[in-house]
Amino acid sequence: MAGQVAYVLGGGSHGPARPGEPLPMGNGRAIALRLAAEGATVVVGDIDLGRAQATVAAQAGPGLAVAVDAADAASCQAAVASALGSFGRLDIVVCNVGVSGREPIKAQSVAEWEYSEAVNLRSHWLTAQAALEPMLARSRGAFVFVGSTAGLLSSRRSLSYEATKAAQLAVMRHIAVRYAARGIRANAVVLGVIDSPLVRREFGEEGAPARAAVVPMGREGRPEEAAAAVAFLASDDAGYVTGQSLIVDGGVSASWPTPS
Repeated sequence: MAGQVAYVLGGGSHGPARPGEPLPMGNGRAIALRLAAEGATVVVGDIDLGRAQATVAAQAGPGLAVAVDAADAASCQAAVASALGSFGRLDIVVCNVGVSGREPIKAQSVAEWEYSEAVNLRSHWLTAQAALEPMLARSRGAFVFVGSTAGLLSSRRSLSYEATKAAQLAVMRHIAVRYAARGIRANAVVLGVIDSPLVRREFGEEGAPARAAVVPMGREGRPEEAAAAVAFLASDDAGYVTGQSLIVDGGVSASWPTPS
């Protein structure tokens, strides 16, 4: 990816860190570091500028930290404009930001639904929309959306999360099909249980053995493994891959019956 410019929406991370980890390693931070290690100049967007700056400081090469509130439409657009203004181009855009929900349909609140929609879905299409025109002008660009198996299978836990993650894949497919002939690719990684700060915050460290037990591989995935899948889809090695959802879940979605 030498010479390419990437933007990672949701590239910061805050704890808790894994034991012995100097910097909390979420999926977005791992993705930014992996793209930088592959030679890309990486722009890192996060709601907390300090967290984005920490990611850039840890990168192997140059980068830029930008503050972006994924729940605010204008902020999403401004972050892409800042990246384009600084480097003049975007070759890769990774939409990673997301929030989990807690409410099933009987208890689903309008406030949580709207917040989930804004962060998990609207921010992704607005980011892609803002980056698309310059990519089309160069007949080249790759989008990778970081999704969840909740967009394919129901956990019975959160309607807003499941619905927005399913819709996120529709945005990816729309871009892939509409602009394939103009040099634009769009794909998604669909993640299962990943040992990330978000999962540890939501479900607690004490739940790690139970989370691992439902995975055929017998363990949670690592953010670095999610990043490796993203790097492949963003790279020229995936030049004939578009409109696809690469499932990275340790075999959970292939098992029967599906674990509760």
